[in-house]
Amino acid sequence: MSKWKEAIVTRIEQRSPTVRSFWLELPDRERLEFRPGQFLTLDLPISDRRRDRWRSYSIASAPNGGNQAELCVVHLPGGKGSTYLFEEATVGTQLLTKEPGGVFTLPERPLDYDVVMVCTGTGIAPFRSMLQERLDRETRRFHLIFGCRRPEDLLYRDELEELARRHPHFTYTATLSREMPQDKPPFEVLSGYVHQVYERDYATPREDVRFYLCGWSQMVDEARDRLLKLGYSEQQVILELYG
Repeated sequence: MSKWKEAIVTRIEQRSPTVRSFWLELPDRERLEFRPGQFLTLDLPISDRRRDRWRSYSIASAPNGGNQAELCVVHLPGGKGSTYLFEEATVGTQLLTKEPGGVFTLPERPLDYDVVMVCTGTGIAPFRSMLQERLDRETRRFHLIFGCRRPEDLLYRDELEELARRHPHFTYTATLSREMPQDKPPFEVLSGYVHQVYERDYATPREDVRFYLCGWSQMVDEARDRLLKLGYSEQQVILELYG
């Protein structure tokens, strides 16, 4: 039996000027099993060479008992995979996907540490899945530090604001490097980059905290190095690199 499965695009939504969500349905099952933080690898019709066609995207939705998953994709200039999805894929397009994969996940047991999520751009996707699935059943603190360029790039803004209102143990901090919002959001917004936030809030190393980093490799590598210099151990810093 082939490890590749049919997936059908059932919905497309513009999330920001450069980001869209694509919902994929796997018709060979009633329930799509995955752990928040995992990804789907797609075989896209963009090359004659097999491995050149593969693109992996984190699942942005939480398991809900259905057979669909939401992928959050940024349109990269010159990127063959994202250009195909943005310019050619439509509702009804049939693709091939593997089973969900990846180990960038929270432990299934109740947490005994606080979680600090540091991300940029579409690196928010696995954290959105985790927060949707875990906030209602955890007592440890979650802190999302989300870096973007402009206010319109803050993906899932309304949803994250609502989560922060409903869950006192969830804190949401945004950093904007190019432009600050005209309104006054009900969450902390700073001008600059994600590094200033965790270096401010977690300057004194603690044993009961884990840092989950997701986004472009330059940001993730820099954050890892800074956290290690602060005195955190390798085991306290968990990585998911994009590009």
